Amino acid sequence: MKENQTIDELLNEFEKHLRTIQRGRYTLRGYWQIWKPLKRFMAAEGIMYYDKSVGDQFIKSKLGEYDYASLDRMQRHLVNKVDALYVFQSTGQVFFGTAPLRRTPPKLLTGEIGVAMQDFISYKAATFALSKSTQNHHLNALHGFLTFLSSKEVKSIVDINEVYLVSFMKSLDPTTLATNHSKLGVLKSFLTYLYTEKIHNKDYSDVIQRTNYKSQPKLPSFFSAEDIACIIEKIDRGNPSGKRDYALVLLAAKLGLRVSDIARLKFENINWDKGIIEIVQFKTQKEIVLPLLPEVGNAIIDYLKYARPVSNEPYCFVQHIYPFKPITPDDVTGKIGVHIRRSGIVLKNRHKGAHALRHSFAARLLENKTPLPVISEALGHSRTASTMLYLRVDTQQLKQCALDVPMVAPAFYQQKGVFVS
Repeated sequence: MKENQTIDELLNEFEKHLRTIQRGRYTLRGYWQIWKPLKRFMAAEGIMYYDKSVGDQFIKSKLGEYDYASLDRMQRHLVNKVDALYVFQSTGQVFFGTAPLRRTPPKLLTGEIGVAMQDFISYKAATFALSKSTQNHHLNALHGFLTFLSSKEVKSIVDINEVYLVSFMKSLDPTTLATNHSKLGVLKSFLTYLYTEKIHNKDYSDVIQRTNYKSQPKLPSFFSAEDIACIIEKIDRGNPSGKRDYALVLLAAKLGLRVSDIARLKFENINWDKGIIEIVQFKTQKEIVLPLLPEVGNAIIDYLKYARPVSNEPYCFVQHIYPFKPITPDDVTGKIGVHIRRSGIVLKNRHKGAHALRHSFAARLLENKTPLPVISEALGHSRTASTMLYLRVDTQQLKQCALDVPMVAPAFYQQKGVFVS
């Protein structure tokens, strides 16, 4: 870290670095919107050299005492840009978005109880081949319990008892039934593990009373063929980002791919000679083969030839800012969502994300009387039962399942004891 560095020296180095990594004028403008008031603040206060304390003073002059989590977008923009300045001064690196000083710290399982929790997760992962996301879910659930025990100064496994378990269950937010149900399931399994492995001399798993919560699947949001055509038509393909986003939307709407699989699509997954896309789905690890529709193939070729930045990445789609990393599933979700909202179609009571395009793809197959097993295969579902949820969007076929309700005979209402309003 450089000491006794003036604000002008620091800002000149920062701007030079941004230009080196090919950041455009709009990015620079966003930084200067914060830097100019910062320079005026330092001049007014007679501060010559910049360090973290100066940045903190400037933020406090603008926001007062604040909680970062409760700030609006523009206020967070201010804090992030000031934090990024200090991070650059300290490390020579630029972090975009939420600066490291404000990012949520990693959840660590420490102490005697934490080590047992880590061993439990490792055991479950090895025994049941848990995915990374499921392991993270276990980590988050147990970290919450560990934090609760720490607040009660419980540090030893043998001190875990019924009193603390009941108190923990009462501390859970009663409005998050699904989350609580899931957390308590992990905790119950952990307590069983402690007993069966003779780490604790008593089995407290029976103390955990999970709610009888059953998630009710929501009716999938979907768009009509006319809506999909409107979304696709309104994408501006006159610029590199538009060419990329056009291909992303088509992959979701015409082939029903999940955003995780779109983001991870590699050159090797596209067999141009056979006209197919072969992928192993990220979510199910199931291999599927899809037809490379001419419309989709042409969109991908147009992007690769005329819009994709020069990059050695094996993935088809990359970010359009240096260092041109592969796009993420969140990027795909965000880009598709933007084009859905810009299309001008009616969105009331409908989801505006990429998954709605996948639902729409399934709805089109249903309308065309495609057999359910074929739809399951196209969507990459492991079980046909998952595909059954999509049947609820086909209102025409559901109407055919409805039974006529016979008229009630007038004599029914004349019976003794019948209440008539």
